[in-house]
Amino acid sequence: MSDSSAVTDSSAGNPRGVVFVDADDTLWENNLHFERVIRGWVTFMECQGVAPERAEAALHAAEERNIPIHGYGAGPFVHSVRDAFRDLVPHATPAQQDALEDLAHASEAAIRDHEIVLLPGVDTALATLGRDERVVIVTKGQADEQLVKVERSGLRQHVEDVFVVDEKHIGTYRDAAARVGCHPGDCWMIGNSPRSDINPARLAGLRTVYVPHPAPWHREAQPWVTAGIPHLTAASFADVPARLRAT
Repeated sequence: MSDSSAVTDSSAGNPRGVVFVDADDTLWENNLHFERVIRGWVTFMECQGVAPERAEAALHAAEERNIPIHGYGAGPFVHSVRDAFRDLVPHATPAQQDALEDLAHASEAAIRDHEIVLLPGVDTALATLGRDERVVIVTKGQADEQLVKVERSGLRQHVEDVFVVDEKHIGTYRDAAARVGCHPGDCWMIGNSPRSDINPARLAGLRTVYVPHPAPWHREAQPWVTAGIPHLTAASFADVPARLRAT
């Protein structure tokens, strides 16, 4: 494995850093599609006589059980939908089971095949980063699903590589830095999630830029860690290149 001093910009002759970038809810909208599906689930369960609060709580509980086993993405989410239904309607009729399967298939398609809507300023800012730095997307989920989203986004041309991981923790970022031949201290991580993008990257020794999303997934909320390199904040992804240049 080469060290970071060996990674150079041949046009400028200067070392180039590595910028890791989250995908979902950092580059494009993601959680809102899940929220729409959850609203459909709640409405469906109301028809089965289950109160909305109970239906949503059961789905979140199923996700907490299943994510460590099945991971993230459309398929794992729908697995949780089926589990929550069994928890709430243990003696479902064949007609109810058929209706559930219709909902499950429609939900998976809505999450997997939704239009990729870039967040403000992403296309221009990512192109700028790609000219100045080595940019690698680091996203968690199902590899086939995430890679297709990157391609459909039109952003693949701006990035050197895409790493799809099962989970984001301290070791994830240390491994990513080693994979690109860069010391963690010479890397940045850009993302919207304190839990997945910022805190573990800071603790791994990376510099970080937090880009808040107006409606993040509740599971990604986490208090800021006190250890590690303090994070920067950008008002939007459009401001990220300027934040990096200012350091």
